[in-house]
Amino acid sequence: MSIRVFLGTAVCVVLSGCALKVPPFGAAIMPESARSKIPGTWRGPHRGGDVVPKWIRSFGDPELTALVADAVERNPDLKAAAARVEASRAAVRIAASSLYPRIAMKGLGERQGQEVHGDLGRGINPPDFGGSGVENSGGAGLDTSTDESSQRWVYGIAAGAAWEADVWGRIRSKKAAAKAESAALEADYEFARQSLAAAVARAYFTTIEAAQQEANAQETLDLYQEDLRLTDVRKQHGFASDFDMSQIKSRTASAQDALYTAQQARAQTIRAIEVVTSRYPAGRFDVRRSFPGQPKGVPAGLPAQILERRPDLIASERRFAASFHRVNEARTARLPRFVLSATGGLGTAQLDGVGTLDAVVWSLAAGVTQPIFFGGELKAAQDLRTAEQKAAAASYVGAALRAFEDVENALANDYYLRKREGALGDAVSSSADTVKFSREQLEQGHLDMFTILRLTGENLASKVQLTQVRAARLRERVNLYLALGGDFEGAGAPK
Repeated sequence: MSIRVFLGTAVCVVLSGCALKVPPFGAAIMPESARSKIPGTWRGPHRGGDVVPKWIRSFGDPELTALVADAVERNPDLKAAAARVEASRAAVRIAASSLYPRIAMKGLGERQGQEVHGDLGRGINPPDFGGSGVENSGGAGLDTSTDESSQRWVYGIAAGAAWEADVWGRIRSKKAAAKAESAALEADYEFARQSLAAAVARAYFTTIEAAQQEANAQETLDLYQEDLRLTDVRKQHGFASDFDMSQIKSRTASAQDALYTAQQARAQTIRAIEVVTSRYPAGRFDVRRSFPGQPKGVPAGLPAQILERRPDLIASERRFAASFHRVNEARTARLPRFVLSATGGLGTAQLDGVGTLDAVVWSLAAGVTQPIFFGGELKAAQDLRTAEQKAAAASYVGAALRAFEDVENALANDYYLRKREGALGDAVSSSADTVKFSREQLEQGHLDMFTILRLTGENLASKVQLTQVRAARLRERVNLYLALGGDFEGAGAPK
């Protein structure tokens, strides 16, 4: 009857244990001074509506989509991040294991001998199994035989169990902290995955930009070479001078240098793609030479939604939750611990030439441990965890502000780059017409070669700038998708 009362009391103690507090999340982590300043909509120009998933497909380039998928599959850094997620899930199971009883079995076989003087009583002591799961063998003990000398075998099997009642939530807090840390690593993996996709896309567009600049340089070089040929003919007829020839040769050499520079840049950007997609950087990867169509405007969602969607902010939030639970773990470590234990076993102590005694051993115990003096260690541990929680909250606020800045910059850059593309497109078209008309004026003797060369150079400069802006728009669009936390091909941490 006493055992039933004991077990019932233990169950009541457990059921009355403290429930874990839920940590704040999202904007609730921020102080009111920062939370109140989050606007209801983005300041930069944008479209309304939710962020569209699978943003990599919005560029309408199957080659880019396949390249990103290949990079995600092959990238070693991403595989390392996936392994860290798997390790964190194992850490959660380790932390949760303390919520359950720990059971161990023990087998015993021991040969004993001793010298005894005097009559110490009649009988043979039963075997001592020691603690279950403990390294010492057990089986020792004084044999109260009347014989002057004796030997015996002690052997048997025993089992034991121990369980700590998590009354104050210390173990549950430890598990919750490990679970939150695992969720943070899953978000880290997702952000690394999105960042890798963005890096591949940016490198891809930069490679196309280098190819376009190579084409611009080649076109200009062809024009200068044609001018050189025509000027040489005009010189032979007395309509051009050595001065005209030297100017054209100088421009032709500069155009040749620009062509080599563009070819070098293209080879370098191709190697960058090969590295980010886990290939040997041989500079031989084949990439298209024309830009895909510019994507339409992006629905940017609401500023507060970024806190719930962007993976790096989710990771920061989960790390705050982990620090929150570690504070409770450290606090409850200073409170009493309640432990239940039970052991039982069967064995034999066989004395040579005398006889055998079979033994049944069991015990049931409950204990309470209250830390009293640890030199300030437990209080310092609680202070440490509290300071870590404050740091995690501040880190979250800083990460959120940087995320807002990323989005606002990307929205503004996209707007102004779109305007610049239109203006530069007009400039390129007009300067091309100017070059065409100036050549007609040259043939009629109304313009000199120096003016032709200057106008051709201006046309090249406009083309170079237009190519740069087109590439920048595509890269900035990638930055915007990454800043908004939009997924590029479906969410999911490693299974």
